[in-house]
Amino acid sequence: MRCLTLCTAETYDLHGLALALEGVDYINFYTDALHASYKEWDVFFFSYGCVVFWNVPLEEEEKLLETLQTYCSNPITSVSEEFEYSFASKPRFFQDKITLAKTRSHALQMLAVSYGLSQAVKLSAFESRIESTIETTKTIPQELAIRGKISLSRKEISRRIGALVIERNSVNLHSDILDAPVFIWDHPEYESLYTMTIKDLELHSRTDVLNRRLDIVKELFEMMRDELNNRHSTMLETIIVLLIMIEVFLTLFIHVFHLV
Repeated sequence: MRCLTLCTAETYDLHGLALALEGVDYINFYTDALHASYKEWDVFFFSYGCVVFWNVPLEEEEKLLETLQTYCSNPITSVSEEFEYSFASKPRFFQDKITLAKTRSHALQMLAVSYGLSQAVKLSAFESRIESTIETTKTIPQELAIRGKISLSRKEISRRIGALVIERNSVNLHSDILDAPVFIWDHPEYESLYTMTIKDLELHSRTDVLNRRLDIVKELFEMMRDELNNRHSTMLETIIVLLIMIEVFLTLFIHVFHLV
């Protein structure tokens, strides 16, 4: 069976979405998630802009995503990951294949795994944004090394600095999304399944890489800020030199004028 997880926005309005869903058997709210259960499939929506479909037909996925658009805040280019899942005697997550135990609590097992899947796809969205930011500014250090200065105007440098700060702050503000969810603290019996999921998806190591990339963005920001400060200092020095020269010329003119 098929499990699909997507990140399509920064946040979802879960309460508004719950009222708009049709044909649902029942709905459960959690701290930062909404579980919509249908006869033959389940959907988990997360407040931080992610959704996980379990065995949902393609046409139903499209309908739900269309409904979801109304309750998205700051939509982004969709990031998705697809997995296979099945049922057996013991739960397992190995090489992107999910195995759930055959029990009455399979919905909570799905939720525990869905938290890990949603965090992973949210991390992918963060990685994509930071990678794009680094890609657009990667020529700046090279130019600074070769020419000793940045060819951008003061206005453009200020604009780039603002963009870097926005990206870095956006990721930092949402970094708590990658922490263990409250659901796991409230239901420790599902911690092992959640842990297996994030371990297979290498969530911790990828988070470390993301933090290193954020440090690169910070260094770029500091480099461009220093360049802007240097330009400002150079301009002030030039103005001071010009003023001194004007004063010297005026003094000489007056002195010569009095000698005539």
